[in-house]
Amino acid sequence: MPHDGVQTEQTLKLPMHDLIERAPTPHSVTNRRLDITKKKHRKPSATLSIVFVGVAVRERPDLDDKGAEYAIAVSDGCGIVQSEHGFRPKGENSANALDHILELARKYTSQRGHKIQIVALARTCDGLHPNLTFDADKECEGTNLDYLTRVWLELDAIPFLSSREATEGKFSLDGQATAAIDEALTTLVPMSSSTIRVCMSPLRRVLVDADFRVRLYSLTELKNVTSPALWSAFTNLGEALAAQKTSIRFFSATPRGGGVALMRHSLMRIWHMTGLDVQWMVPDGDPATFNITKRKFHNVLQGVAEPDVMLCDQDKELFEAWTIHNYKRYWQGEDSPFRRLDIAVIDDPQLTALIPIIRRESPRTKIVYRSHIQIRADLIDKGEKQQCATWDYLWSFIKLADVFVAHPVEEFVPQVVKDSMPVVYMPPSTDPLDGLNKPIQREHLNMYRHTFDAAVQSSDGRHVDWSRGYIIQVARFDPSKGIPDLTEGYRLFREQLERSGVEGNVPQLIMTGHSSVDDPDGTLVLHQLQEQVSDRKFEHIRDDIFAIRAPPSDRLLNAMLRGADVVCQVSTREGYEIKVTEAIHKGKWVIASNAGGIPLQVRGGTDGDIVEPSDSQGIADALLKFYSSESLQASRSEMIANDIHRLRGGRHGAHGSGPSERDLSIGNATMWHVNFAKLIGISGHVELRDEQKGLLDRLEVPRHGRRACDLASIKDRKVWDVLVEAFEQTKKQ
Repeated sequence: MPHDGVQTEQTLKLPMHDLIERAPTPHSVTNRRLDITKKKHRKPSATLSIVFVGVAVRERPDLDDKGAEYAIAVSDGCGIVQSEHGFRPKGENSANALDHILELARKYTSQRGHKIQIVALARTCDGLHPNLTFDADKECEGTNLDYLTRVWLELDAIPFLSSREATEGKFSLDGQATAAIDEALTTLVPMSSSTIRVCMSPLRRVLVDADFRVRLYSLTELKNVTSPALWSAFTNLGEALAAQKTSIRFFSATPRGGGVALMRHSLMRIWHMTGLDVQWMVPDGDPATFNITKRKFHNVLQGVAEPDVMLCDQDKELFEAWTIHNYKRYWQGEDSPFRRLDIAVIDDPQLTALIPIIRRESPRTKIVYRSHIQIRADLIDKGEKQQCATWDYLWSFIKLADVFVAHPVEEFVPQVVKDSMPVVYMPPSTDPLDGLNKPIQREHLNMYRHTFDAAVQSSDGRHVDWSRGYIIQVARFDPSKGIPDLTEGYRLFREQLERSGVEGNVPQLIMTGHSSVDDPDGTLVLHQLQEQVSDRKFEHIRDDIFAIRAPPSDRLLNAMLRGADVVCQVSTREGYEIKVTEAIHKGKWVIASNAGGIPLQVRGGTDGDIVEPSDSQGIADALLKFYSSESLQASRSEMIANDIHRLRGGRHGAHGSGPSERDLSIGNATMWHVNFAKLIGISGHVELRDEQKGLLDRLEVPRHGRRACDLASIKDRKVWDVLVEAFEQTKKQ
């Protein structure tokens, strides 16, 4: 025993990973290979089986006749069903081994009828951790980051980096591959079908992408789909803010569901890659409170609430008590996110009662209030009782902020705001490379159709006939989304189609979208729709109308939009509909309503047609126009703008295809950079390059001392227009 103790003490002086790097030897490992033979009796129509893959790779300089060693573990979610262990030929390194594994994965999925949902990489794989920087070239120096992007694009699988704790100390490389996928399943499921899962820190910080262990793409890919002028502004402003250690916190109601959450996931992902100190906090939600904030805040301000809905004192007491509860439980004390905070962004009306708390606890913090809905400012300005009851209450909090950010429509801002505080305008955005927008190869498109069809069958026993094509609207089941108008428009279109004698398959209508935890209206709207289609006039087309909450998968909504003949977005009230941007990004023809900010997104006759809100006949006419044009239909197929080797961004100016860069993530992040820099200035201690100084001067950003707040040059303006003017000045110089 004493000898055992001495031996153990001597051995443990070595790091644990050094112990296992020498074992097993090539001679002690059974030669295993993945089965990549084609299944003999599998029908082409069969759905793909979901599997999850763990990978471990390491260099073997101790072996003279071998290259890098690798191990693959395939799990069905319950256990390992197949595995492979091997060595690459002499001279091949870890990067070569990863390439080999990617090729094996492609063959395996194709031959065996599988779909890989997650590829989990053990820490033995070198070069998979980025350098946090705004410089896209330096970010990837000495790394294999492009491999993670290839997993995301080519396999349509989520690339996950396992923790050191999960894989270190395992007996063999096979054990490390198995541990990596086991940890991924524990961490990500049900995130395996969506890259947005609710993960929280104890302080209610949203741990985006499993605390950034999911890595979808690098800055290099973003740079490649961004114009040089915009990328230069993004990096020059961002580097200056990061150099002075600017701290920024976003506060919004929910970590998933709805456009605000989607935007925050994307921006947190991008800012994390650059090293800028930005975090996103959400409260502990409450159904009773969200019932008030949705029906008596959101719906009332949009002008879509029933006339008898009125905010009362009890509602106010509950709302404020809920805010104070969250503050005291999560955001008070030494670890408070308000301590030493430069900028707080209140991203929702649901968090407005937090503004006076921040103002009291951290007087130095600059506070931004961002309004993300179409406020009926006309009704507020006229003194309408219902709207004023809600607005006056919220305004008592909002007026304590330093700046009011609104969608780029002046009519959304009540006059009292314009008279009392700086107002700037900027739209929301979508991420061109996330699950909602990335290209999806045809075999994966078909898998998502199977998934959607299974959800339809589970709901009411019907099937979608994909061969007939379909019209789609992707939106929450919300009173402002024009769902009854679209349904009636489809009925009128079917009547016109029958009379016109247009040949070909008759398209179906699909209305779908994700739910949100702060939205109680979805079930009511669905019930109203069911009542509508129960009318006798829908008797012959009722089975062609599908309305269903979508399964929780971003890529499923992506696939559904790509596969549609035409995309509709016929809201009666709308701040700025990001699903319109996503449809245009996919090259789809869009029929959209002249509501809120939508006309700013759609170029009539180029991106689609604009119809008036609640105009069912106008919707029918626009549909008939599309289906009467063979050339228009041919130019909008599912494979347009859907090439994994030619990623698509936005257009830089008024001409060209796709959405404006203004409406994509880098454009949005750059507009936030402008706001942040204007709010606090840039310290004179920060070393700036000449091009940074020039841009800051053109934007009139103070650069000789922090805490300066000079919004004069962007007050009452669209931030994107300010940026474009700076681009033009740069060109002239």
